[in-house]
Amino acid sequence: MFDTIDEILAQFRVGEDSFAEFKEVRFDRHGKPAMKTESIAGEMVAFANAEGGCIFFGVNDDGLVHGIDRDRIDEMELWLVNIARNNCDPPIDPVIHLVEAPRHDGIDTIVMVAKIRRGLYVHRTKSGRYYRRVGTAKCDLVPVELARLMQHRSNWFSFDEQVVPSGSLEDLDLKQLEVHFQRYGNIVPTNVLCNTRVLMEVEGALRPTVGGLLAFGKVPSDRLYSAYISAAVYAGTQHTSDDLVDDDQIRGSAAFQIDGAVAFVARHMKTPARKNLGRTDYPQYDLNAVYEAVVNAVAHRDYSILGSRIRIFLYDDRLEIHSPGRLPNSLRVDELEFRVVTRNQLLAQFLSRTASKRTGRAFLESRGEGVRKILKASEELSGKRPVYEVLGEELKLTIWAQNPPR
Repeated sequence: MFDTIDEILAQFRVGEDSFAEFKEVRFDRHGKPAMKTESIAGEMVAFANAEGGCIFFGVNDDGLVHGIDRDRIDEMELWLVNIARNNCDPPIDPVIHLVEAPRHDGIDTIVMVAKIRRGLYVHRTKSGRYYRRVGTAKCDLVPVELARLMQHRSNWFSFDEQVVPSGSLEDLDLKQLEVHFQRYGNIVPTNVLCNTRVLMEVEGALRPTVGGLLAFGKVPSDRLYSAYISAAVYAGTQHTSDDLVDDDQIRGSAAFQIDGAVAFVARHMKTPARKNLGRTDYPQYDLNAVYEAVVNAVAHRDYSILGSRIRIFLYDDRLEIHSPGRLPNSLRVDELEFRVVTRNQLLAQFLSRTASKRTGRAFLESRGEGVRKILKASEELSGKRPVYEVLGEELKLTIWAQNPPR
């Protein structure tokens, strides 16, 4: 859309529509763009909440090109990016480029094009206004429309099937794809990746889905900024910075995060031992239970919650795993041991066919048994039953440490 100068000039001739907004640019006496930031943020939000579009700066409402002075370009771009990042919630990443277009007097000038992609989330302005592009105007979303849009964009059962607008084939790890689709050899056909929903074609470009990026991405958090695990170890039983011993951010594909998080716990948990006739170890946690707990957190967390990541805390007496998102559908905490409701079906499908480097088996090899394994193995080791709690918009699991031998 608007990839060539001919397409852009043709749009100027026909005027604004559902995908094009014109803005004449003026500057105040201090050299700042004399446009209301809330209005520009509203235009961006409206496009992001619809099917995307472009804002053409330097063109009036009638499609006449006035342009932008060349010495004002840098100031204009900085102003525009600042609005996209700070006046839109969640922030928007516009694709900005410059084109030369003739003014009414035939002299070429600069037009700044800000391309807004269809949003992965529902966006609003800093003042809390939700807009959507309808025809040539941005319109406030009434409650029913807003609820429908939120349900569509953050659908519990299909969010991981949505495309990541800023992603590309370059974000995927080809080696991981070759291993997963080994029957196709060294090069996995594009149609296979599309048919399995690793990729989707959007406006002629191949984009990864959320599930595809999580399962096969080099660093998914480069695009899905909260898709990583934050882990920390504390001396004692309190969450205070003075007691922080070590911390880490575990980034990479879902498989890498799971194995990395379990390795972090194994590295930092205490394992006292007795030496009588032979050596007997007393690890704080059953690592198989920890493994199941991390698999569940990565596979079933709510990736639609922006700015919230999986957090793992190790204390002297317990291990805590905080996973973003309430329990899906009608699932209750007391039903976790007996019912299975999969929030991220596409990601779960990939993990059920991906082998862990730690175990050599598929991450979701035995569906529905993970919580029972966590509860049973952990209680047998420590004598205390693990506790699941819903705290606001996250699920917290506490696994108690085994007391060291006297």
